[in-house]
Amino acid sequence: NTTTQRKNQTVKQPAKQLTGVRSAAATNAGKAAAARHNNAFAAPQNKKTLDQTHPNVQIPEKLSKKSKEEQILRCANRVKPHVMAVDTLLRVLTSVRSAPDNAKFRTIDRSNGNYIKFVKDKPGAEDLLLAMNYRLIHCNNELRLERNFVDDALLYLGVSALEQMRISEEYIEGKRLRAFHAEMRRVSKQNGSEMQQSGMTEGETAIRLAFLSKCPKEPPEGRGASINVHLGDESEKIQGGRVSRRFDGDDTLEDVLNWLGGCYGNEVLEKIRGASREWCLCDLNRYPILPLDAEKHARKTLQYLGLFPSGKLGVRLSADAWRDREEIASGGEFDIHGSARGLGAASRSMLH
Repeated sequence: NTTTQRKNQTVKQPAKQLTGVRSAAATNAGKAAAARHNNAFAAPQNKKTLDQTHPNVQIPEKLSKKSKEEQILRCANRVKPHVMAVDTLLRVLTSVRSAPDNAKFRTIDRSNGNYIKFVKDKPGAEDLLLAMNYRLIHCNNELRLERNFVDDALLYLGVSALEQMRISEEYIEGKRLRAFHAEMRRVSKQNGSEMQQSGMTEGETAIRLAFLSKCPKEPPEGRGASINVHLGDESEKIQGGRVSRRFDGDDTLEDVLNWLGGCYGNEVLEKIRGASREWCLCDLNRYPILPLDAEKHARKTLQYLGLFPSGKLGVRLSADAWRDREEIASGGEFDIHGSARGLGAASRSMLH
C-alpha cells in the first residue's frame, strides 16, 4: 500500500537533548533547600541559645509570673482609656465583694453582647479578671470565680485601682468622647432622609430649605469634587452619620456648611462656628487630622483648602486649645507641619 510505504519512509525526528545548564536562581534555590534539610536533622546541641547569640539582651518577665498585686495594678492602668470596660469591671468586682456567696455575681458569660462589645477585647480587661482568680471555662465559654478562690484583699485592691482610674485624664477624656458620640447618634437621626419617614415639622423644614437654597447647583456625575462628611469617628459606625455630595473646585467652605445645615439642621453649624466651638470640622485626609476654622476660611475655595478633587470631612469633639481659640505654636497640640493636599492647595500652616 502507498500509505504503508509513506509511513515507513517517514523519518522520525530525534528528541531534543537537554543542555544541562542551570540558571543561577535554580542553583541557589537547590543549595537553600539542601541547607534547610540539613538544619532540620542537625543535632540540638549545635543550635546556639539566645544567651549565646545576644548575651546583653534581657527578656522581661511575663506578666503572669509577677505577683497578683502587680498584675492587677498594671491591668487597671492598661484598661483606663476604655470607659465602659472600667465601669463594667468595677461593677462586677463590687458585686462580688458585697455578696461573695452569690454564684451569679461570680460568673461572667463571655458570649454576652455587652461583654463582647465593651470588655472582651479591651487591653488588660480579661487579664484583670484572671488576676482576681477567675478561671476560664471553655466548655461554657464563661469566666468563673469559685467561692474558695475569692480573696478579699485582691477584691479590695482591684476595686481601689479601678476607682483610681476613673479620675485619670485618659478615663475623663474617654467619658467626653462617649458623650460626644451619643450626641452624634442623636443628631444623625435628624438627617433629612431619616426625618422624612418620621415627619419633619414645618419650622424645621423651612430652616433646612433656607440652608439648601444657598448651596450652588450640584455638578453632574463624573465632574466636580466628591465631599463626604462623617459624624464622629468612623469606627462608631453611626447610622445616618454620613452624607455625600459633589461640589465644584471653586465652591467655598461656606457652601459645604450650608449643605451640612440642610442635612442636619442648625444645631451642627452653631456648635462648629458658634461662640462655644464645642465641635470642629476636620479634614480627615490630612495627617495629623487638621481642624478647619469655619469662620476664618468660610470664603476659601475647596481647591485652596485641599478638598479637590475629593474631600473627607468629619465632625469631631474640639480639643480644649481649639475651643478656647488659643494660638497653636509649632509642635503644639495641633501640628501645623505636613504637605499640602492637591494642586493649588494651601499648606497646613496657612490654614491655621
